Amino acid sequence: MQNVLLPGAVVLLTVVLWLRRKPVKPMLSSTDASRVAQINRAQLELVIESAADGESADASLASWTSPNTPLERLALERRLKADMEAGPEERLRAVRVAARWGHRSVLPLLRQALRDSDARVVEEAAAAIEPFRGAPAAAKTPQPARPPRNVSRMR
Repeated sequence: MQNVLLPGAVVLLTVVLWLRRKPVKPMLSSTDASRVAQINRAQLELVIESAADGESADASLASWTSPNTPLERLALERRLKADMEAGPEERLRAVRVAARWGHRSVLPLLRQALRDSDARVVEEAAAAIEPFRGAPAAAKTPQPARPPRNVSRMR
């Protein structure tokens, strides 16, 4: 009886493991890659369209003029701040307008844009801040020389 149980258990275990094995993946019946090519074309069209949108945004900035009055300046600053709180395209446009304006009042906005999640916004902000880097500009009117601290003893 002992001689029959051990081989029977081995055969039963082999049958159970053979039935539980993973099915073999079938080979591809066709090597037609037309669907993959169709997906690639669709993705390429999306990239080309977004590049064309970027060029049209640059064209709209070409006709932009800087504000002349303080009221226009404040309105532009408010609009730029509102655009910085919107989506990535609006943030990119705001940074481009700020770079085109080139005024010192947009420096906080450009510093905020340096920490943006969109890489395009960060690159544009870094390029826009570049003219402001370096030593601060000298004061236009020199201050009069101060008298010595002990001027009262000199008289």
